[in-house]
Amino acid sequence: MSQNKQTSCRGFTLVELLVVIGVISVLLAILIPAVNAARDAARKTSCANNVRQIGLGLLNFESARDKFPAGQTWVSRQPRDSFPYAWSALLLGFIEQQAVLDRLDMQQIFLTPGNLAAASTIIPTYLCPSTSRREKHRNSSEQLFNLRGQPGEGLACMDYLGIAGPSPDSVNPATGELYGSQRGILIGTKGLPRGDQIKAPNPVRAQSVTDGMAYTACVTECTGRGLDGDKDYHGTWVSGRNVGHIAKGVNSSKPRKAWTRERIFSEHTGGAFFLMCDGSAHFLENGTDKLVLKALSSRNGMEGIEKDVF
Repeated sequence: MSQNKQTSCRGFTLVELLVVIGVISVLLAILIPAVNAARDAARKTSCANNVRQIGLGLLNFESARDKFPAGQTWVSRQPRDSFPYAWSALLLGFIEQQAVLDRLDMQQIFLTPGNLAAASTIIPTYLCPSTSRREKHRNSSEQLFNLRGQPGEGLACMDYLGIAGPSPDSVNPATGELYGSQRGILIGTKGLPRGDQIKAPNPVRAQSVTDGMAYTACVTECTGRGLDGDKDYHGTWVSGRNVGHIAKGVNSSKPRKAWTRERIFSEHTGGAFFLMCDGSAHFLENGTDKLVLKALSSRNGMEGIEKDVF
């Protein structure tokens, strides 16, 4: 005669359930920051790779043309032509974007229909993956939108700023004199003799970078820009307004001021990337001395203090 065995099913008690929930909460509290930190690190690495790719393009451009690209190149200086081409447009053929460059007719302003189509092409190398705060005319596709009839709808944006030099009214600590305009690498025409008439500044050559290629910055971050307050297209890779003089510290200005004044701004934790003329990328912290930043932005100031950074 067989004997039936009784089995009992026992559930969690309330105390046990609370313990399990507590353990899971602790694990999540540990895991989520770690995952976010890993994602931030990956985005930072991707941004550094973008900066190095831009640096390689600039070095190849300089090697091929015996000069760095002009920060601004104007089609003409007629009153209607207030939109110069950028160094970043000239660089396309040296960052594996020759097909886009071939579609740009630089004898015409970039707002013509044919050029607008080419200039609306997203260039991944020109976008920082950490960008989350955007000017109101820049969408999540990284293009200008909602311009309300102003031409330029769809122009592709850029998160990296060409350095035209230190702030012109800053004092060079080595000489005691004002730096003046366009003392950097990717220079424009403002402040130069006949600057309102010339189509492009005199070229900057490697031999004129007497501070040393490794100690002279040519590009930094200014992420999230779109349309400027005065309806300029400075947040796009095609626009020659995408150059600026270094006046303030790393991330010391926040949007909108960082965008409208074209100051160093990054959404990486603790600092921003700078590209040196030798193609190296350096992450400079928020507290970096402004005198050092201005010295790094000058190609021939002979300050010497910039060499203490790296």
